[in-house]
Amino acid sequence: MFLSVLVLFMFNALCYGNSEKPCALKEHLIKEIDRNLVELKSIPVHTPKYHGHSAANYIRWGKSSCPQDSTLVYDGYAAGHHYAIGGSGSNFLCLPKNPEWKDYVDGHQNSKGRLYGVEYEIYSNKPYPKSFLDKDMPCAVCLTSKSTVLMIPGKINCHEGWHKEFSGYLMSEYSSKERFPSEYICVDEKLESVPGGDGGRNEAVVYSVEAVCGSLKCPPYVNGRELTCVVCSK
Repeated sequence: MFLSVLVLFMFNALCYGNSEKPCALKEHLIKEIDRNLVELKSIPVHTPKYHGHSAANYIRWGKSSCPQDSTLVYDGYAAGHHYAIGGSGSNFLCLPKNPEWKDYVDGHQNSKGRLYGVEYEIYSNKPYPKSFLDKDMPCAVCLTSKSTVLMIPGKINCHEGWHKEFSGYLMSEYSSKERFPSEYICVDEKLESVPGGDGGRNEAVVYSVEAVCGSLKCPPYVNGRELTCVVCSK
């Protein structure tokens, strides 16, 4: 289509020279471009469907189930990079409990990425009602009938017109120059841990996140206060 437009531009200039043949070709190109536009508009845009409607998915960190209004796609184990080793990815993944393999070589090799199970590093009873120190984090991938999902940090309620999927606390890697950065995730306020997952291996880890006043305006934020979060759909 781009080529048609370019040729049309060239023949448009030639038409000013009173040449009938280029002008006739110009009219043909205009009809061809109009036809292409009609075809482009007829191409469907594919979005996930849920019972015939548009749908969206999200990860419920810290839980092995989905809210009542959503459908569980699968539950599994939260995984990420080692807190003290560079490279690999910076995002967290929800790994299924029943992995499938293709071509592989067992044993650690050089020049590979690494994934580790995520542990909570919640030392005291805040912001959660009990300690979750060194316990492994579960996760659930959920499907909602809504078409858009949004995580809002610093809120526990959704804006008007949005549906609340779940709320909780913002978590990430520990803030230190010796640590490697991770993404911020919204971890459910009704926290769970993987049964038997309390080995304290300290590989991939997450901590609650607090606000720091300065460039971040206080008020409304409070220095050192743990930040909340909510996942909303619409």
